[in-house]
Amino acid sequence: MKRKILLIAEFLVLILGGLSLWKINKDYYVIWDNNNIINVTVDDPLTADKVKSEFGISVNSINRSTDEDLFNKREKYTVLFDGDPQDNMINDYGENDFLITYGNEYYFSFRQFKFNRNHQHEYNFHFSKRDDRIFIRADIKGQDAMKFERPMIDIDLTDKYRCNVSVDSAGVIYNIIELVDPEKK
Repeated sequence: MKRKILLIAEFLVLILGGLSLWKINKDYYVIWDNNNIINVTVDDPLTADKVKSEFGISVNSINRSTDEDLFNKREKYTVLFDGDPQDNMINDYGENDFLITYGNEYYFSFRQFKFNRNHQHEYNFHFSKRDDRIFIRADIKGQDAMKFERPMIDIDLTDKYRCNVSVDSAGVIYNIIELVDPEKK
């Protein structure tokens, strides 16, 4: 009887230890594998094979003259999604820059601040079409979460935009300030 109790106790310790190790790996300390996940979904008539998500750490400058600079530095990006998942996301802290395009016709860029290199995230990007415009909805889950929905910009207009804002009305732009809901400040 004591042997059965001891075996059950050892089994429970192993299960709890395994779950603890999994949780630590997922949220804080990357022991194995990169747990960042990219999910892309689309509404009809859009298709996921036209979505491209590129990622780099501190690739962009908010001091750029226009968004044309985003496309001049593409070699510094890692392609995370191009119709389907591609490379793994580099796991580091700092300014995580994303350049997302749809069919080489529309784009949207944003920056996520990651405060710890060990933080893991689930990146959910959803694309929809309304009033002849394509919208991106991002829902980033994890310690450095973000959530927004914005219209994508025509890629032919990169010389007229900076940080997703018309150059004429941009004024002073700070990192991701355009994603902050003014009602929630």
